[in-house]
Amino acid sequence: MLRNLDELLKKLKLASSTIKKNQILDEMPKVLEYINSHSFLQKIIKDASPIDEYLIKSLIAISQANNILFNFEKTPNASKLLSNLLEELKKIDKFYISIGGILGYHYHFLELLNPKVKNQANLSLLKTPFIDITKPNKATKELVDIGLKNLDKFAFIFPLGGSGDRLNLFDPKTKKPLVVATFNFQGRTLLENLIRDIQGLEYLYFKTFNKEIITPIVIMTSDAKDNHIQVVDIFEKTNYFNRGKKTFHFIKQISSPLITEDGSWALKAPLTLALKPSGHGALWQLLEKQKGFDFLKKFKREKALIRQINNPIAGVDNLQLSFMGASFQDKKAFGFVSCRIKEGVKEGINVLKEINEKDGYLYNISNIEYTDFHKHFKDLSFSEITSNFLANTNILIVDLEEAKKASLKNPLPGLTINLKTKVFSKNKDGKVTKLKAGRLESMMQNISDSFQDFRKEKIKKVDVSNLKTFLILNDRKKTISTTKVAYEEGKASFETPMQCYFDVISNYHDLLKNHSNIKMPKMPSVDEYLIKGPPFICDINPMMGPLYSIISKKIKGGEVAYGSELKLEIAEVLIENLYLNGSLLIETNLTKTKKNIYNSARCILKNVKVKNLGIDKNANNNFLQNKIKRKEYLKITLGESAEFYANNVEFFNTHEIIVPSFHKMFILQENNKITYKVEKL
Repeated sequence: MLRNLDELLKKLKLASSTIKKNQILDEMPKVLEYINSHSFLQKIIKDASPIDEYLIKSLIAISQANNILFNFEKTPNASKLLSNLLEELKKIDKFYISIGGILGYHYHFLELLNPKVKNQANLSLLKTPFIDITKPNKATKELVDIGLKNLDKFAFIFPLGGSGDRLNLFDPKTKKPLVVATFNFQGRTLLENLIRDIQGLEYLYFKTFNKEIITPIVIMTSDAKDNHIQVVDIFEKTNYFNRGKKTFHFIKQISSPLITEDGSWALKAPLTLALKPSGHGALWQLLEKQKGFDFLKKFKREKALIRQINNPIAGVDNLQLSFMGASFQDKKAFGFVSCRIKEGVKEGINVLKEINEKDGYLYNISNIEYTDFHKHFKDLSFSEITSNFLANTNILIVDLEEAKKASLKNPLPGLTINLKTKVFSKNKDGKVTKLKAGRLESMMQNISDSFQDFRKEKIKKVDVSNLKTFLILNDRKKTISTTKVAYEEGKASFETPMQCYFDVISNYHDLLKNHSNIKMPKMPSVDEYLIKGPPFICDINPMMGPLYSIISKKIKGGEVAYGSELKLEIAEVLIENLYLNGSLLIETNLTKTKKNIYNSARCILKNVKVKNLGIDKNANNNFLQNKIKRKEYLKITLGESAEFYANNVEFFNTHEIIVPSFHKMFILQENNKITYKVEKL
């Protein structure tokens, strides 16, 4: 069947119109035989438009008409259902036109379903050269400086597809699944956490160059399970995070047909296709077709950093800025962030591809999904593969002009299938069976295969700096920890919010202990944490850094006792030699004022002791969602441009201190008596 389909696709590609395509399909005996043996189809095709006729005949050509149009004449509302089906097929055919529409979609799925190991004698997969940013050295600092200097030339792209079924994320009233972007992580949606990371970079740019910028952001959604509606709802409710609606641009995936392991298109109801979002690889075609590239060009952006919604820690410390700096340093077309592979974890890898041509060699850094390892590594075990290569994290940078060119040449890079959805289907005997199914999807990161470099000679290890593609290596704990599935007691915590929150706390422990020189409680193992909870709580707004080198100048010295809580929702602080045994919360509104000016509120604590009962250890606290009950606490709230100073003061029990806007407050302590002194600025 594959050979016949291949020949048919070649003929159809040469057709100048839909009418010509129909004439080509009419030459197939199976098409005419099927139509002639079904009187209802003859009537439908007689009254159909050329495109509808073509779509119906295409279903016959791929042997799916019997399946999809099964029992048509006895199906209630068949005409309306058929009309809806054809509208869906039109979208699918148009979106996949670069590979032959629905015929090409089916052909490529079958080809991947039964892959023949192609002769890859001319392809070698080599270890990837990398720029190491795991250590805070001079080279890393230079990259950070370059990235910060060029921040105004960057945009962000967030693929937000995906419903939260696997996170047990459902609307309490409707019981329908909520989109992953709405998941509460540290008291905020995952989407808000991404925006906060950008605001942290923008504030650092402002403090460094005294120039305000707002970074444009492209959001990719889908219509599946009301994904797009729910995402837009978050933006509407937050007033687009006070960034202005015009700084966001939405692109929307189509939904693609699920095909079973026996090659049949899956249905969710009579005459209704079972569909799934087309996948992240659709990004490039969507940016072109839905004006995403044009939107970013209006903002004069040259490059874009791409992050996924389910990895909250990718904004930690210097990762984003050094990545940006590396992309600018040598004018790169495409870049990957990578880290070491965690033992036993099934994830994609980054490789350096070497293709042996007649007159030389082609090189580019690329990605291989773990589901495709068998196509490339015959003789290596999974552990051997992962020990020789680095993990793909889907944190990417792309040159927008280069990406636009590549999207026109290769709109659907890295086609693959992953049969992970279970569907019900009827077998030849009419019995209902459960089968695996998947959709044809492309890999977002495999657009890198469009950015190849030619060399007459084989490259040496050191000769990689002038490739169009590049890769940076970062510590895994500061690079990737995902919130993909809900944690179940007794099962592995990998890719769960519980594990991710543990990694967040671990990073704060590293920051406070090793950079701010604060005496910290010992970090437990993951298993101990799952039983007893975190040894301390910390949440610092990215606008305070986000670089560890900056935060460690604002918080230094002192001690944090076991079970304590430190939350700093403020950009400007100086905390020196703090002793904390309990809860300390410092807050101000970091949203820009109506005049678009940053709130310059500041808090200075020197040689301060905070002792209170803090978090109620017996309460049913949910730390990762910031649902915490406290017995006592010290809370300092600062108004716009307010200032707070405390030196050599001890705070016992609960204190709530509010400093009015444009005022400064001094705290003095004499003979165990605390005096508050307030002055207007």
